[in-house]
Amino acid sequence: MNKVYKNATILIGSDLHIQEKAYIEVEGEYIAKVGIGFLSRGVDMDGKIVFPAFVNTHTHIGDVGAKDLAVGLPTEKAVIPPDSVKYRYLQGLNPEALVQLLTQAIQEMLSLGICAFADFREGGVQGSKCLKEAIGQLPIEGVIFSEPTTEPEDWDNYISEIEKIIKVSNGIGLGDITRLNARQLATIRQILDDGGLKKLAVHIAETKAAQQASRKRWGESEVRRILRFSPDLLIHMTNADEFEINCVAKEKIPVVCCPRTNCILGDGIPPLYDLFQAGISLSLGTDNFMFSSPNMFREMDYCSRLLRGQSRVPEAIDAKTVLSMATLGGARALGIDDRFGSIEEGKVASFIVLDNKNINLRYIHNIYSAIVHRVSSHDIKCIIAFGKEVYKKEK
Repeated sequence: MNKVYKNATILIGSDLHIQEKAYIEVEGEYIAKVGIGFLSRGVDMDGKIVFPAFVNTHTHIGDVGAKDLAVGLPTEKAVIPPDSVKYRYLQGLNPEALVQLLTQAIQEMLSLGICAFADFREGGVQGSKCLKEAIGQLPIEGVIFSEPTTEPEDWDNYISEIEKIIKVSNGIGLGDITRLNARQLATIRQILDDGGLKKLAVHIAETKAAQQASRKRWGESEVRRILRFSPDLLIHMTNADEFEINCVAKEKIPVVCCPRTNCILGDGIPPLYDLFQAGISLSLGTDNFMFSSPNMFREMDYCSRLLRGQSRVPEAIDAKTVLSMATLGGARALGIDDRFGSIEEGKVASFIVLDNKNINLRYIHNIYSAIVHRVSSHDIKCIIAFGKEVYKKEK
């Protein structure tokens, strides 16, 4: 028998329309119906707020076992291969231990209302297989952008590894394109195109040093170089200038921002206002578990406040748009918006229920702003992922 959640205040559809006294009918893993009005059967939500589960568009979940280990170190020493704190930690894990850690990281994300995520998976083929195994155990969607373990200087083996990687992942995640020449980048793009629906996701302009290294070696920035090779997703853009931002906007390439991690690493404050004003499709990621909790409530709040502060205009962005960046915007960036990112009939039944009777949510006048700026995990009453209750707060 289908399960019904009734008498709720639901944020429905791609425009997150607020509808009171509404219900969601769940059939298996999917939303069978979203309706309005009284039903005699079902779970009475007593007016609780229901909105789409989050899509976390950029993570590195493999370092979940090294939380806060490298806080205070610059990016190069903290996370850049092969000798950073992060990579030394990862090299000490066997596959069984890695699967256990990845599974715990996914459980943590589910407990915070994340139903889908994209991970830059270290470890090549083996790392991707470990993540697929962990994903298969839990009700979550994972998009894997895998990173080769071979150095690009060993070109034949590097390309051979990429050809193997795309058989067990959704695409390739590049962290440092300065090490690759134009011919090599073109070859990677061609292999992905030949692989069918395989994506190229790239860390870009994350640090000022990376931008400078690219200009020194190739005579132009990371951003301008990568645009020739049709990337599907750009991560960070923290140190991009106005011209580069406009170029990305012209090419209509989605960008993932991870402001909390950028700031704690000292990489800079992402030009959120400029990216938004340029019309770039933005989404949010929580990045490395080492530095930031996979908490999209915190990411939305930080993003919203930074953008308004950068612009010095309090109405520069509205809270509903920020919420969309964390839900449907992320799903669109990953190409999974046909199944995730909004509460609509036919989509996967993944949503978050907030207890608006909690003291933190009493007297709110703007639901969108409350979700973005005020809600914490303590306000979550229930989380549904793939039609299953993965979290329920006891009375």
